[in-house]
Amino acid sequence: MACGRLVSEIHFVCCMVGPSCQESSCQGGYRFSPDLPSGGKILAVNGHPIERQPNQWQTAALLLAMLVPVLLSLNLLADLPFHHDEALYARWAWLIASGQNVWLAETPIDKPPLFLYTLAAALRLLGPSETAARLPSLLATMATVGLTFRLGRRLYGPDVGLLAAWLTALSPFTVMFAPTALTDPLLTALVLAGCAAAVEGRLGRAGVWLGLAAATKQQGLLFAPLPLALAAAVYLPRMTPRQTGWGAVRYTAGLAAVQAAALAWDAARHQSPGYWQLSAINYGGLSLETGAVGERLHDFLALLGYAAGSPVLVWLFAAGLPVLVGGAGWRYFRARGRPGDQGETRLGDPIGSPLLVLYAAGFLLGHAVFSFQVWDRYLLGLVPLLALLLARLLFLPWEAVQASGVLAGPERRRMGYAVYVVGLSLFLAWTMARPVQDAFYGRYPLGSHSQALRGIEQTVAFLQAHYGANTTLFHRWLGTHWRFYLRDYPYDLQFWESPLDLARRARPGHLIAFPSWQSETEARLALQARGLTLVEIHRAYNPAGYPSIVLYRIGRLGIGD
Repeated sequence: MACGRLVSEIHFVCCMVGPSCQESSCQGGYRFSPDLPSGGKILAVNGHPIERQPNQWQTAALLLAMLVPVLLSLNLLADLPFHHDEALYARWAWLIASGQNVWLAETPIDKPPLFLYTLAAALRLLGPSETAARLPSLLATMATVGLTFRLGRRLYGPDVGLLAAWLTALSPFTVMFAPTALTDPLLTALVLAGCAAAVEGRLGRAGVWLGLAAATKQQGLLFAPLPLALAAAVYLPRMTPRQTGWGAVRYTAGLAAVQAAALAWDAARHQSPGYWQLSAINYGGLSLETGAVGERLHDFLALLGYAAGSPVLVWLFAAGLPVLVGGAGWRYFRARGRPGDQGETRLGDPIGSPLLVLYAAGFLLGHAVFSFQVWDRYLLGLVPLLALLLARLLFLPWEAVQASGVLAGPERRRMGYAVYVVGLSLFLAWTMARPVQDAFYGRYPLGSHSQALRGIEQTVAFLQAHYGANTTLFHRWLGTHWRFYLRDYPYDLQFWESPLDLARRARPGHLIAFPSWQSETEARLALQARGLTLVEIHRAYNPAGYPSIVLYRIGRLGIGD
């Protein structure tokens, strides 16, 4: 038995270092994974490999897929001004990077530290700019595409994994969130890293990745059950209760260790309330929304429809999902019915697909039942999971052809597979060409999408050229933007709560800016009651030629400029 195991492990090593591990090369052998809790669990039995290594063409296609969202995002990278939250995070990160407040001591923040320090590193390296602040999300998006392939390869094989990587790369969600300074692209990459580590049997490492995800954004904890469930689905039938318990302990310990470090950092800042409490305050807490579940679920699903962009793919996914889940269940019970056959099929088929569907459905329903804001960013983490399911679904017809026996012989199967892949590629190119083009030009209401503030750089340039130190600039809607864009100029930024508050505090020579979606009428009337008026001094325009921001100087009523 010892000799047999030694031969099997040598065979496994040969398969792993070769260009690809084909089914024919594993006939009659076992393949072990030495990184599992048991020290070596069977991953393939009697010619049924769970995972096949990618060949050189697949590797090249994967690298290209990782570059695609970056190339498609370049049009938006420096073209769109910051979203409110982007400006806020960039401001906090610049306090760190510039050395003004490295620990954000006594600074009220409602986010964990990891993303802020990642952003600070980019600003420190490249200088404070929109492009530099968005660089971490670009890199995280590349990692997300690669990790989608890695997870898909483990669950379904490299063919499905590669297609899922391309579907993720071309998704309007991916293209429009990549050029943002928001937390969610990094969160998604870290969650996928945890899932990939879990299905590889590295549960301690998976816990650390999920801990880092939660240290990026609190919502990372909502994904914490997923890696553990994937690991249980893949390895539980082959593990003893002791090994199962030890794996869960390792996962929990890894997650808890990172969260403890984040909480220790928060406590050391001497800021009360901490980021968890302030987040709950700013968000307004969570409550049950049982009376509007249907409406809220519809709104979330409408946003999620942009994941593919193509209505054809959306309907195909909706129609094929019951087939995918039902077929997976049939294969699972069929395998259980054959003695000694457990684990001989790819586990992603009978177990992984229903598990991903169940998790995505629970995630959406939970967001609809509770009072989460209907925001696109909350759904970004589901995009790679849905891409895996869609890719698996798109390969079902080919597997049906193989099972029918129409293509006899390896040459005919290779030719048939090539024809199927070309046809599938042409179909996807036809269905996704317009969505990708719309995402490239930022036509979807996703990501930053700060069209209303395009032109803010014109106002910033005017202020810096014509007004010096200690100039008072009143703000109400754009305070976070001014604090970042005017960070090196000592302006006196004053928030006004109401027109009466503005009239009481304003003095001739003070400045005030109104975005195009806000009227200045009430403020003008309140100022006139105090003998003051608004004198327009600058107007910024968006690329369409419409005003975006109007800048006024407060003057005395009846006195010319």
